[in-house]
Amino acid sequence: MSYVAFVPARSGSKRLPNKNIKMLNGKPLLVWTLEACVNSENISEVIFSTDSKEYWELAKRYINSDKLLLDDRSEEEAGDKVKIFDYLKNSVDKIFGDRKGNFLMALPTMPLRSTQDVDNAIDLSEKLDKPVFSAVEYDFAVSFSFTTDGASWEAVLDSSPMITGNTRSQDQVPMYHPNGAIYIRPIDSLRSSSLKTIYDNGAPYIMSRDKSVDIDNSVDFKIAEFLMSDE
Repeated sequence: MSYVAFVPARSGSKRLPNKNIKMLNGKPLLVWTLEACVNSENISEVIFSTDSKEYWELAKRYINSDKLLLDDRSEEEAGDKVKIFDYLKNSVDKIFGDRKGNFLMALPTMPLRSTQDVDNAIDLSEKLDKPVFSAVEYDFAVSFSFTTDGASWEAVLDSSPMITGNTRSQDQVPMYHPNGAIYIRPIDSLRSSSLKTIYDNGAPYIMSRDKSVDIDNSVDFKIAEFLMSDE
């Protein structure tokens, strides 16, 4: 079965300007994700989607592979209000042309996802014969969630331990959330009007917390650097 990787990296980060090319352990952030995809024998092509010529030149400088291709996005296509899922659906023919098979999207803010994770997620998708998305367990029990107006609190769940008193951590049901590292779907599914989210009919590929650091700010960079140096 054939797989085409899709790695989107726009240049308009506001919280941390040029986040995607900030140096992390000797390489620009986006390079870690491109390498994880290029080094997978399951992936025949890696489409780097960006609005920045600088990002593309940097990617080619670090990734010397015929697998690496460019999806050149316009300023409108890379705006901060454009959801990447909507871009995939609206531009599927522009991005993938007449390619068949599956695509694997990998967000560049997840540098600790490895080629082994990419291959394991592909194996799971083929075993279950369905789409896959990566996920990680919450680092604290979601069952304790509450809202507040600053003077009082209200539990989100009726079964909250803050109401029942059952606060033993061992009794809390593990809960998970997508981590953005890997998404696998058939390319043709993007052409279906019935597809509402990238998670439709998907199965979770569970990753460890140390592989699930999502770079959003300078603190996340420091955490990723520490974990990489500890390997």
